[in-house]
Amino acid sequence: MYPRLFLPLAALLLVIFQTSVLNIVFMGRLNVEISLILVIYAGFRMNVLQGALLSFLLGFFLDCAMGSISGLFILTYVCIFFISALVSTRIYAEQTSLIIGFTFLCSIFEGLMLVLIYKIIYDIDLLGSIIRVFLPQALVVSMLSPLFFKLFNFFEVSFHDGNPQPAK
Repeated sequence: MYPRLFLPLAALLLVIFQTSVLNIVFMGRLNVEISLILVIYAGFRMNVLQGALLSFLLGFFLDCAMGSISGLFILTYVCIFFISALVSTRIYAEQTSLIIGFTFLCSIFEGLMLVLIYKIIYDIDLLGSIIRVFLPQALVVSMLSPLFFKLFNFFEVSFHDGNPQPAK
């Protein structure tokens, strides 16, 4: 029962850490989205209802913290969660190379969704920022993803009293 109560608080703390501390460390030049890695992890390891709720909360907290278009990160994260959940039924989601590659593709997909939504709503062409902004971000996030997958797995196991829960 306690992990379910702890999950929203942990999601909020993760978003605060990501938007403040990591932004200071990288001096605003690179946005390391640990929350995206958590959404992908949720798609691979959690049931649909719990993972979708976590993705929604992470998107909501990011929308509040970033001051972007309302619902932008909610839509993006929920879509990425459902894609991850669909992919996890077809592949072995424990291989490091697969985690890196899939996280890279999801990060690029997120960047393309952001560019498309800004083009539709504000008629701002951000297509040039894909290479300058989203590609380095995708590379960093994908290289960090196996480390964070192990960290999230550690927390999941510790919440279940040392008994690892099977993947879906």
